[in-house]
Amino acid sequence: MADVPHAWLLRWLKVPSERQLPEGTVRVFNAAPAYLNYRRVLLALKQVGVLAGTVVGWLFISRWVPMILDFPYTRPVMYALEAFVWVGYLVMFPVSFFVIRLDYELRWYALTDRSLRVHEGVMSLREKTMTFANIQQISIQQNPLQRLLGIADVKVETAGGGSGARGNDADLDPAEHLHEARFRGVSDPEAIRDAILERVRMHRDTGLGESSELITRPEEPVATTSPVAAAKELLAEVRELRGALASRRSP
Repeated sequence: MADVPHAWLLRWLKVPSERQLPEGTVRVFNAAPAYLNYRRVLLALKQVGVLAGTVVGWLFISRWVPMILDFPYTRPVMYALEAFVWVGYLVMFPVSFFVIRLDYELRWYALTDRSLRVHEGVMSLREKTMTFANIQQISIQQNPLQRLLGIADVKVETAGGGSGARGNDADLDPAEHLHEARFRGVSDPEAIRDAILERVRMHRDTGLGESSELITRPEEPVATTSPVAAAKELLAEVRELRGALASRRSP
């Protein structure tokens, strides 16, 4: 990202030039290059829909609006409005692809000794941290297009997450569930899942990160005597007591 547009946009968005990894980071994962192509395909399909809507709007304005609104300046105003829409579309078309490229380059996933963190977003930066103690379910999701490109998403859910009806393309929706995080567009989902599971097991086996060895204190020795010795001691005390009583009775 050393070219001028990248540097200017990063400076304008106040994005740090270097990754700010959390303390205790042990592994960092990135989205696969195929994920960028995946996002480009989805954006291209979306742009085709916008283009189709723009063309339909142009045909509607040029044919029906002058018949409905019979004013002197109806047709010029409608043409000016449609031209404004076309200019906006032509400007946003390359910008949207550029933003997707920047989102791909700024996206990363980190595993620390106690938690995982997902860093994503350009216009709206989103960071999500989950502790291993709260993770309840890890799954791999892959739609047909992702399968064709050799990528998948690793979905991590914590307590209270549940199974929502949101599809696999929820990466296009910033309002993701608070109890879930996704490692999107990775080429080695099994390795990431296994790495998270290993950390979860280590965390739970050691009890929130502490040593799994129980701290024990040495027991104090307890003095024990045999029943015979106890009976002899009791008999001697009884004899001493009888002797004391007899001496008191004698004049």
